[in-house]
Amino acid sequence: MKHLFKSILICAGISASAGLAAQTANLQVIHNCADPAAASVDVYVNGTLALDNFAFRSATGFLSLPAGVALNVGVAPATSMSAADTLKNFTLGPLQADSSYIVVASGVVATGFAANPNGKSTAFDLKVIDHAKTASGAGTVSFAVFHGVTDAPGVDVNLSTGGNLVSNAQYGDASGYLTVPPTWYPIDIAPAGVSTPLVQYVADLSGLGGKSALVIASGFLTPSSNNNGPSFAILAVLADGTVVTLPQQQQSYVQVIHNSPDPAADSVDVYVDGTKAISNFKFRTATPYIQLLSNVNHTVAVAPANSTNVSQAIATFPNIMLDPDSSYVVTASGVVGTGFAANPDGRSTAFTLLIKPNARRQASSSGEFDFFVIHGAPDAPSVDVSVEVPSILAVNNASYTDQTGYLPVPVGSYVFDLQDSAGSTTLKRYLADLSSLGGQSGVALASGFLNPANNNNGPSFGIWVALASGGNLIPLSDVTGIKDITNEIGLSLYPNPTSSKINISLKGQANTVEVMNLTGAVVKTINANGAENITINTSDLSAGIYTMHITTRNGVANAKFTVMN
Repeated sequence: MKHLFKSILICAGISASAGLAAQTANLQVIHNCADPAAASVDVYVNGTLALDNFAFRSATGFLSLPAGVALNVGVAPATSMSAADTLKNFTLGPLQADSSYIVVASGVVATGFAANPNGKSTAFDLKVIDHAKTASGAGTVSFAVFHGVTDAPGVDVNLSTGGNLVSNAQYGDASGYLTVPPTWYPIDIAPAGVSTPLVQYVADLSGLGGKSALVIASGFLTPSSNNNGPSFAILAVLADGTVVTLPQQQQSYVQVIHNSPDPAADSVDVYVDGTKAISNFKFRTATPYIQLLSNVNHTVAVAPANSTNVSQAIATFPNIMLDPDSSYVVTASGVVGTGFAANPDGRSTAFTLLIKPNARRQASSSGEFDFFVIHGAPDAPSVDVSVEVPSILAVNNASYTDQTGYLPVPVGSYVFDLQDSAGSTTLKRYLADLSSLGGQSGVALASGFLNPANNNNGPSFGIWVALASGGNLIPLSDVTGIKDITNEIGLSLYPNPTSSKINISLKGQANTVEVMNLTGAVVKTINANGAENITINTSDLSAGIYTMHITTRNGVANAKFTVMN
């Protein structure tokens, strides 16, 4: 098709004036007429078919054409048999030698279309953009903007991050060329003089270094008022005729957790795509879920606190692409400097970002807390984590940087045993009170160093919880070594089974009593205030088996009882 157009026009130029044959101009043709009746057209030049079935939103490349020659251009239906079927004729040129042009077919042919809000004629026309660019300088992209939507008002084109690109562009207007670095840009289109955008798009120019483009507003804002023509879209037409539809901006949700125990990274600045996004981000803190654009390659950089620009970054992570309407937890882990112990399992301890896709911003049930576990202690070996009540294996043989799946648990208090990878030896024991976290989600992190003295005296090991709401991480209580005194205090429960109440008798002073059902949920909590004899009402409990957890100043005791209705 392009070769046919080129040969016809060159022949036309030669026949008009052999002396001008050596002088040429460059011309690109774009079909942006949104009238459904012109969805595909034939284009005749000087009576000869040049473009056959030229479709809406398609383009030629830049063609070398004779300069100094006026051309008769006729546009006909795609079913045309000859130039006699032409709907409208235009005189194009003469074109100036060594110049470049873009011709945009715009407007509508038939009736039944909305008037232009600025009073501009919407009749079918060929809009000619002169001084067009066929390329750009090395390492840059050049683009102009053309307003080709007949029912749209004048608009401003702005960067979502701030900065105006085009002001008050009305239908038929073409901007001058802008030359920018080849990266992606978030773009807002708003009515002229209005700050709130009508639509937002992403122009990904990252692969277009050295190239040029015409960015076109195309289609109709209100198709139902325009013979149900094509909907509004933003196109980027490249010099070779490639037409790219720009995607609308879509969002992802990201929580960032600082779990790097390197003392040199105790507080950091986080840059996203060169802009400081988090200032003085402290170890063992988390952001809430924040929104980032989807389907673009983000670059995340980490710099020392109080940095002045991204060039001071100590670590950079490019090409982070997020899926639309998805949630992620991104955890900073590892160490930056030297003088740290090697990981026992041979895992790299270099500073990195651990990315958890399909994150949960809330629990699947209002009566549950949903969490996953990250092994984030660089000098710790592989471990298991088991939950005593109910008895489940939450983590199986997790090594440093491993992330588990989600574990939904009913709200309540739990004892977590940190065990060796064989599950035979309990290394640490932690108490997790999740009773107030119904409907929420979070992350349980192994954090810090087992041996701070071998790791630049960094923070000590512990289990910490980051909630989806962000803020300071919550430490779990280390209850390692707390004595189980069940067999030492003469504990008795009666009557057992029971239907209305149960009496507790023990030798020693009880501080608190928790009653848990078989799922581990705490159904009752009693402040015993040092009593040795306690009565608990059970008439409001469903029939079943319950576990009682009694805390005294000398240790803890556990017992089971049955409720019968």
